[in-house]
Amino acid sequence: MIDIFLAKFYKAIIIVLMAFLLLGGIGLSIQSWRVDHCQAEYQLLDVKFKTQVAESQALTEKAKAEAASKEKQWSEQLLKAEQNYNVKIKQVLADATRAQSVADRLSKQLDTAKSRMSTAPKETIIKYVNTSSDILKECVDKYRTMAEAADGHAVDVGRLSEGWPE
Repeated sequence: MIDIFLAKFYKAIIIVLMAFLLLGGIGLSIQSWRVDHCQAEYQLLDVKFKTQVAESQALTEKAKAEAASKEKQWSEQLLKAEQNYNVKIKQVLADATRAQSVADRLSKQLDTAKSRMSTAPKETIIKYVNTSSDILKECVDKYRTMAEAADGHAVDVGRLSEGWPE
């Protein structure tokens, strides 16, 4: 019975089988094209990714080089500031030593004048008091000027310390 059925419809069966094979071949061709297309996209994305990685590495190296350059510049600037500071400190110490020497000489002169005060004439004592008063006024003025400068410096240091990035 199956033989009769097959014999009667063998042409139709062959056509169906041919259509099935044709559709299968078309399906395989489409899938092959899709695989090739996906591989091409993958390769394109892989190339883009590698390019981006290379660019990122180049930017990182550039940033490292700039940071090293900036650090070197700051280090040199700090070293120069330290050297200038040391020169100024030496000058301040020399000035302080000189001022101490002058103060010691003045103190000795005052002690000598004080010891002679009891035997000095009245006019000399008046000159001494007037001169001492003038010297005291000048010392007070200098002290006030120095105190104002020190206070201004302290305010500047505070402002810089508060404004300095942490």
